[in-house]
Amino acid sequence: MNIRKAIISIAIVAIVIFLAMMLSQYFVDNKAVPETREKEEAKLYVKAAPVVYATNTTGISATGRLATQHAVDLITSVPGELLPGEVSLKEGKKFSKGQLLVRIFDGEAKNNLKASKSRFLNGIAGILPDMKIDFPNRYNSWLTFFNNIDISKPLPELPKFSSDKEKVFLASRNILNDYYTILSAQINFGKYHIYAPFNGTFTNVMMQVGSIVNPGNRVASMIKTGKHELEVPVKIDDIYWVNIGDDVVVSTKDGLRSWIGKVLRISDYVDPNSQSITVYVALESSKETPLYEGQYLKAVFEEKNLDGSMEIPRNAIFNKEMVYIIEDGKLKKQKVNILKTNETTALFTGLESGTMVVTEPLVNAQEGTNTETLK
Repeated sequence: MNIRKAIISIAIVAIVIFLAMMLSQYFVDNKAVPETREKEEAKLYVKAAPVVYATNTTGISATGRLATQHAVDLITSVPGELLPGEVSLKEGKKFSKGQLLVRIFDGEAKNNLKASKSRFLNGIAGILPDMKIDFPNRYNSWLTFFNNIDISKPLPELPKFSSDKEKVFLASRNILNDYYTILSAQINFGKYHIYAPFNGTFTNVMMQVGSIVNPGNRVASMIKTGKHELEVPVKIDDIYWVNIGDDVVVSTKDGLRSWIGKVLRISDYVDPNSQSITVYVALESSKETPLYEGQYLKAVFEEKNLDGSMEIPRNAIFNKEMVYIIEDGKLKKQKVNILKTNETTALFTGLESGTMVVTEPLVNAQEGTNTETLK
């Protein structure tokens, strides 16, 4: 009886499994097959413009440092005590052309010069009797010269010689030697007073009033006010667009003050570190718009025309001279001739008119990609 029940149970399980398999196969056979779609090719949408050549204006702007056109050191040529002049010997003190900047005690030098002139007077007085006998026609000229000598003033001009005999006579009496020795002493005496060669300012003072100076001592450094130079480093690729005499608009960084300058000169060597050439722009200061040595100013050089060129964003160019163009709906690399690179744009030639050139930077773009222009 138990065996019969077991056989019946096994049969039932087998029938259930068979029916389940048949049902599963039915569902598989009747499963809906999904429609297959063809793979679409990727398409790139870019900004582009047709190549149209025209006349474009281009300029150069750069920042430079202001310097004075004249900077000199005040150096002594004679020894003595440094005495005050008409201007305080202080840094930042302004002075005018012709003002006495400093003086050096000259009492001893003044007395020595007077003594030399007195000895010279004695020499002239000693030759006058002989002049009256040997050169009677020259006596009055030398007498007048003698009477015009004032030991407190510079010597008058020496009478001209009428003959070689007169010249030999004067040389033998040391008249000529004494005369020119005194002239040299007069020139040297003038070095005890130093006058301003221009309107300027003391920028550095090394010695104070009361100091004992010797020949060659630096007393102060000074600059000429009013005339300045802006030293502008210009990239070597842009230097060909700058010419001597060009107008330059110079302004502060905030643009509130501006000046008009001219290119004064262009350096003939390249800075190896910055690969730039220094351009010197002449500027004049005024009370309304003063200039200060050492300040940084922006210079915009005179614009130049570039005929037959096209301007596109600078970042559309890669590898220095390559751009993307669209040809037959596909992306293609093309080499161009870069004429001028500006801060945000570039001017070029080298493509046929009408060619669609991409005007934006592309990242990881590949040639042959289907491309369409954004409208």
